[in-house]
Parts: sequence; structure tokens; C-alpha cells
Amino acid sequence: MDFGAIALACRRADAAYQTTFDTSKSAFTALGDSWVSLYTTDSMQAALSVDPVGATWLSISGTRASDGYLADVFRDVSLEPKAVNGGTVTAGVWANLETVWDWARDTAPAGTVFNVTGHSLGAARCQASVAIVDPKRLGALYAFASPKFIGADLFKSHAAVFQRLIPVVNGNDGWASWPWLDLRWRSRAPVQTVWLKDDRGTFTVLPDGNQWKGGWAFEDHDIGSYQKRLDVIAAASDIKPAA
Repeated sequence: MDFGAIALACRRADAAYQTTFDTSKSAFTALGDSWVSLYTTDSMQAALSVDPVGATWLSISGTRASDGYLADVFRDVSLEPKAVNGGTVTAGVWANLETVWDWARDTAPAGTVFNVTGHSLGAARCQASVAIVDPKRLGALYAFASPKFIGADLFKSHAAVFQRLIPVVNGNDGWASWPWLDLRWRSRAPVQTVWLKDDRGTFTVLPDGNQWKGGWAFEDHDIGSYQKRLDVIAAASDIKPAA
């Protein structure tokens, strides 16, 4: 795995939280991207940028509760199943996702291939995007701290596309373990998943995301913790996965 690319995708997911056009542009420009535009409503936010080699990125924000966007929180607890192309997702994840993809396709040049990244709710929306977008127009997918908002049926029916996904979980992330008790939502992407274990760069690559058992450490959900640990791994090429 290219941990430099994973760490940069995490930084884009973090930049997606910027809520104004000016701060969004500054955040992506600082990463070396050419900022294109920001889509923001009371319950959905995403930014388009183009990296230095010309690849297009759709970076989807997670829950913006600290900025007063309470509709985002409502999406996190909207757990009724929603039937989509190839399976089911939670109603909260699906809300406005088709609209943001309409915006992305209208804003980017025709035929653009989109790389997608997101943290938390944004990570789940990254994964749900496979039900909306032609597989030929999806590139790399990065999901940091995704809750269990995607049905096993969607993972199965879009298995080929999910091979492009790199999910990352951190420690015993309590919010990535949500929903905790609802048996309708038990699945994680059945692909190689990076499990970050500490600030020293210890990590494991799980063969299947369902092997991660989660936990109750809610501080492990912070995107800053994900970023710090990924940066250590990316900077130390001699660090190997833990057993």
C-alpha cells in the first residue's frame, strides 16, 4: 500500500470540513491541489479539486456538528434501510448524495474519473457512491472511520468496484463502530483494511474489514488522530505491519 497516498487522501478528507469557499480553497491549495468548487447545504458538503498530476478528487465531509450543522447529526442516526442500486444503505447516508453527484458531474469536465475520499459520515457516503456512479468513472476510494452504514448486499453486488477501496480504522474507534446494537447494520467492506494502532506507527492490514471488532474509544474517531498516525507510517518506510 502507498501510505503517502493514503495520508494525503486523509488530508483531503479533513479539508472537506471547511465550510466556506475561501477556507476550502485555502485548505486544498495547501495540499498542492487546484481547488475547483465547494458544494454545501445544511446536511451535505463536498469539495472538488484536481491534484498535481491531473486527477480529480471529490472529498466528502463527515458530520459537521461542531459547526452547528445539526442535520448532519440527524443523518448519522437515520438508520432505516434505503434500497439502492445493488443493495441497501442507511437513509441518512443516502440523503442528498445523488444531488452532490449531479453537482460533481455537472461541474467537472465530461467523462471525468473521480477519486473519492471522506471521513466518518463522508466515508460511508464515499462507499455508497458506487450505487450512483458508473464504475468507469470511479477511481480510487478512501474511507476513514466509516460507521457501518452500508449493507452487505451492496458490498457483494459491487465487489469489483470495492476492490479500489482502502478503508482505514483507528484504534478502538467508537463512532466507526456505530451502529452498536442494530443488527441490520453489521457489515464492513470485505477488503483489505488498515488498522492504525498507536502514535508510533504500529498498524495491521486486515484481510477483511469485518475482522476489526471496533470498540468504545471515541477519541480515536478524531481525524487528527488518523492523520497523525498515517503521517508517521508514511514517513518511515521501514515500518512494517504488526502481526
